Formats: sequence, C-alpha cells, structure tokens
Amino acid sequence: MTLIYCSECGGTYHLTPTVEFQCLTCDHRIAPRDISLDGQEAWAVDPAGRLGYVTDPAASLTAMDDAMESYLTAGDRQDRARALSAFQDAFTAYMKARTAGLTPPRRYTREDVHTALNAAADMINDELNIGESESDIVNLSVNASVTLMENPHATFEEVASENYSVSVEEILSWWDWGR
Repeated sequence: MTLIYCSECGGTYHLTPTVEFQCLTCDHRIAPRDISLDGQEAWAVDPAGRLGYVTDPAASLTAMDDAMESYLTAGDRQDRARALSAFQDAFTAYMKARTAGLTPPRRYTREDVHTALNAAADMINDELNIGESESDIVNLSVNASVTLMENPHATFEEVASENYSVSVEEILSWWDWGR
C-alpha cells in the first residue's frame, strides 16, 4: 500500500472515530469523499489506521486477464516472458489490495446474467400484464442481450439462429413484426 501524505505538512493521515482522516502532525482533515484517485486505484487503511492507496482489485483482475491472453497468443519466448511478468505484477497488486481488505468485484457467468435477465423479463411480463407479442419482444431482448454479452458484434440473424433455431423471416412473421 502506498501511503497518502498530507499536502499541508507531509505527515500521514490516520483514520479518526468520525470516519475522517486526520494528519497527526498538523491536524489537517480530509473526508473519504475528498480522496481523488485515478480509476486504477482505490483507497485503503492499513492495520495502523494510516490512509493509503492500492491498485483497485478490478483493475488487477483485468490486467491478469490481459496478461493471460497475451501469454496464450505470444509468438515467442520473449513475449511469453513479458506476459508472465505482467501477470505476476497484476497478481501482486491484487494481493496487496486483498491484504488491505478490499474485495474483488463479483464476476458474473453467462448463466448468472441469463438467469437475472429472465427473472427481470418474467417480473415485467407478470406485473405489466402485457400481451403475448410484447412478452415475446421482452424475451427476444433477453436472448439478444446474452448473445451480445459474448459476441458484441452479433447480428440479429445470429441471435435468431443461436436462440431460436429459426430464420429471421420466421421471427418477423410472428404477430406481423417488421411489417
């Protein structure tokens, strides 16, 4: 963890009972909402109560994913070595964040997303008591969303093929869609 030093005197900030941070040297105070870090960092408090920052666990996980992809597509030994080094650096940053008490973001599987979207569609269909045609559009949106999550460039034809095993023309014929 990298400590955050007081801009007034260079001392370290410590957590106070009022959930602010106070410099022990000059009594300058800052609140958590006043801590401005870049998107790759998150603030944390060490066991001694000192304010600092670490790499955000989400950024570390992304860097590990990127390094793994680089390793798997590396053309030569040197590229693989660089990818392994990048993975090790990201893993070290991740472990520092975990040691500082930060939790990683939840990662959702395709099944998690599909289940949540279907539950949302069911809730909307039930609560709004919409007709069959509108319900089909909601369900088509769910299926398209899950497909696009895995393949952001999927076409409507691919959504139809993957989720319905029918042609686009068949889907458009349902209740005169597209007419």
